[in-house]
Amino acid sequence: MDKQHNRSAVILILVAGIASYLDAALLVSAGVALPLWTKAFQLNPLMVGAISTALTVAVACGSFVGGWLSDRFGRVTIFNVDILFVAVGALVIALAQNITWLFVGIIIAGLASGADLPTSLAVISERMSKKDYGKAISATQLFWTAGILISQFIGFLTASMATKAPQIIFGWIALVALIDWAVRVFSSRFKQIEEQLVQQNEAAPVNAEQPRVSIVQLLKSKQYLITLVALTGFYLFWNLPANTWGSFVNYFLVISAHRTQSFATLIALIANVACFAVNVWYIRVSDSKHRYHIMYVGLVAALAAFILAGIYSDVWLVFTVAYIVYSATTVLCGESLYKIWSQSFYPQNARASLTGFSYGIVRILTAGFSLITPTLMGYSPQLLMWVLAGCVVIYGGCAIFITQLIKHYQISDPTIESK
Repeated sequence: MDKQHNRSAVILILVAGIASYLDAALLVSAGVALPLWTKAFQLNPLMVGAISTALTVAVACGSFVGGWLSDRFGRVTIFNVDILFVAVGALVIALAQNITWLFVGIIIAGLASGADLPTSLAVISERMSKKDYGKAISATQLFWTAGILISQFIGFLTASMATKAPQIIFGWIALVALIDWAVRVFSSRFKQIEEQLVQQNEAAPVNAEQPRVSIVQLLKSKQYLITLVALTGFYLFWNLPANTWGSFVNYFLVISAHRTQSFATLIALIANVACFAVNVWYIRVSDSKHRYHIMYVGLVAALAAFILAGIYSDVWLVFTVAYIVYSATTVLCGESLYKIWSQSFYPQNARASLTGFSYGIVRILTAGFSLITPTLMGYSPQLLMWVLAGCVVIYGGCAIFITQLIKHYQISDPTIESK
C-alpha cells in the first residue's frame, strides 16, 4: 500500500475497531461492577446471575440481528446507529438508580454492541485488499485486549469509590462510544476516507443497490453450509477455553489454589499484557506465508498448556505458567483467524448476516458453559482442564479442515498463494 492508502486504512481501523474495544469493555466492566451493584441494590445471587446472563444474551441477540440489518439496510447506516445506542445504553447504566434501569441500560448496550461487531468487520473488509485482511482484522483484536486492560485499570483506580465507581466506569464507555459515533457521522474526512477505500479496492459502493441474497437460499449451498458449520465450530471450541480461563482464572487461583486476590489480579494483568504484545507482532506476520505455520504453533502451545495444567492441576505454579503461555499464544490460532476467514468465504452482501449468526450461536453456548464452569471446577479442576484440552483438539481439527476448504473452493488467500 502507498503511504496515503495506508494512512486511510489505519484511520478506518481505528474508528471501526472501537466496536471490539467496547464489546470487551462492557463485559469486563460489568464483572468489575457486579460486587458494587450487589451492595448498592442489595441483590440476591439470582439477580447477580441474571445481570451477567442478560448482557451475554443481549450481545448474542444483537449479533444475530445486527448482521442481518446491516446487509439489508447498508453497513454504514447500521454501523453509525449501533455505536450511538452503545453510548445511550452505557449512559443509562452509569446513571441507573435502581435495578430496573440497570437492566434497561444493559440490554440496550448489549444489543448495540453485539450488532456492531459483525457490521464493523464487514465495513473494514469491504475497504481492504485481501492481501491486507490479516493486518486489518488482526488489529481489531488489539482493541479487544485494550478493552480488557483499560477496564481493569479503571476498575483498579475506582475500587475505593463505592457506588461512584460504576458511574465512572460506564461513563467512560459512553464517552468513548459517543466520540466514535461523532467521528463516524460528522467527520467529512472520515466519510471521504471510506469512499476512497471502497473505490481503491474496487468494491461496490456502500449505498448502491445490490442483489438481495436470501440466507436460507445461501445455506442450501453445500459450500456455504459446510463453511458456516466449520467456522462456527472453530470459533465455539476456541472461545470455550479462552472465555473459561479469562473469566475464571481469579476464581481458580483464589478459591481452588488458595492464592491471594492480588496475586490472581497480577497474573491476569501479566497474561493480558503478553497477549497484547504477541498480537502486535502477529499483525506484522498475519498476511505473510507464515500465517498457517504460526497457527500450528498456537495449537501446540494451547494443547500443551492444558495438558500440563490437567496433569499438575494441584500445583498452582504450573497452572499459572500454563495460563500465561496460553494467553500469550492463543492469538496465533484464534479469533483473528476466525474473523479473516469469515470475511473471505462469504459473499460481500451476506457476510455480516452469516458472521452475526455465527457470533450469536457461539455467545449463547459459551454463556451456557459458563453456568456450569464453577461447579465443574469445584468438582475437579483436573477434569475441567482435560475438557478444555479436548476443545483445543476440536478447534484445531476445524482449523485444519478450513485450510483445506480454502484450497478446495479456491478461496483467495494470499498467504497460501504466495507459498
